[in-house]
Amino acid sequence: MNEFEQELYDNGFSAKDIGKLKSIIKKDESKKDTLQSLVIDLSKRFWGGVIALVILTLVGLDGIFNADASNAIPYIIVLTFAFFVVYFVTPLNLAWKANRFIRKNRN
Repeated sequence: MNEFEQELYDNGFSAKDIGKLKSIIKKDESKKDTLQSLVIDLSKRFWGGVIALVILTLVGLDGIFNADASNAIPYIIVLTFAFFVVYFVTPLNLAWKANRFIRKNRN
């Protein structure tokens, strides 16, 4: 484990999380990504994911409460699917840890 990986481990990343990050880097064909750049990118994605979830929640609540009762079930199904898409496209667990790590080390 190198120094940066140890720093990630000390700041809340598990060995499994670090393994996921390494596997993402190995998939990069251009070999431009590093562990540090990936953590910074995940930190930026965190707020995008949070904003997307808030927008989905607001649109969903508006649709559920203002639409006909027969449309409530399709709204719930579509919103559930959209939540899963946002959650997996923006791995919120890793993004949260990356955001916390960047904020802590910036100060």
